[in-house]
Amino acid sequence: MSEKGQMTAMAGEFSVMEKLFRMGHQPALTLGNAKTVDILTKSSAGNLYQVSVKAVQKAGKWGVGVTDYSKEKNLIFVFLYFRQFENLELSPETWVIPANIVEKIKLPWLGGASAVYFSNEMQREIISKYKDAWHLFK
Repeated sequence: MSEKGQMTAMAGEFSVMEKLFRMGHQPALTLGNAKTVDILTKSSAGNLYQVSVKAVQKAGKWGVGVTDYSKEKNLIFVFLYFRQFENLELSPETWVIPANIVEKIKLPWLGGASAVYFSNEMQREIISKYKDAWHLFK
């Protein structure tokens, strides 16, 4: 991953952490590179979640790897699109999607991996009901 890509990824992870804290969660950032789970969090109700954060600036997709997510119950993806990364007045567009749904909507990408696309109107319609769906973190 390029330096710019790492900056975008880290900004995305901290952006999600901020939202979770404000919702009363107890999030913890995991360490390492190229990991599926970026944040572990516990809600005020005691529910535990694994969070995979995918953040991009200009690309039309988020890579989700080769894993089968169909049986994942506590894994939630948070997809962020920084339309103007350097503009601090703008927050990223955000989609919060359970992993089992990601499994249903992902499409082939490079080298056998998959991605969730938002680059065309049809794909944006598919993910639209998950826009800012923070309520999924009960």
